[in-house]
Amino acid sequence: MRPRVFLDLAKRLVIIPNEANWRCAAGRAYYALMLECRDALGKWGFALPKRDSIHFFVRSRFINTNDPDLQIIGKALLDLVTLRNDADYEMTASVFTNDVLAKKRIAQAEDALKLLDAIDADPIKRTAAFAEIQSRWP
Repeated sequence: MRPRVFLDLAKRLVIIPNEANWRCAAGRAYYALMLECRDALGKWGFALPKRDSIHFFVRSRFINTNDPDLQIIGKALLDLVTLRNDADYEMTASVFTNDVLAKKRIAQAEDALKLLDAIDADPIKRTAAFAEIQSRWP
């Protein structure tokens, strides 16, 4: 299964009007992007850590960079994990009184996945992304 299938699930969940679905949608959107980014890093030749540290590993490779495309993906990962943490741990988080922020983050994940796909499909962009990440995380 491709991790991006989780994004389809998030889109279906968010339209059902209740807080639990909005919270679940936030988590599924995060995992769709994070796991696709993990798979891209592995495909690009990076050795992936064990499951316990994969979240930090993936986010840090995209956030801490000078490449503007990678930064956009990194910001999406950071925004999504923040919302997912609120969804899973902050039961009084007021951002889940409606679907607005969950829908915004789902759209952000979708845009980031399109950008990741564009990088991966372009050998020049993919090589540059690999070099940029490797220069910061030898």
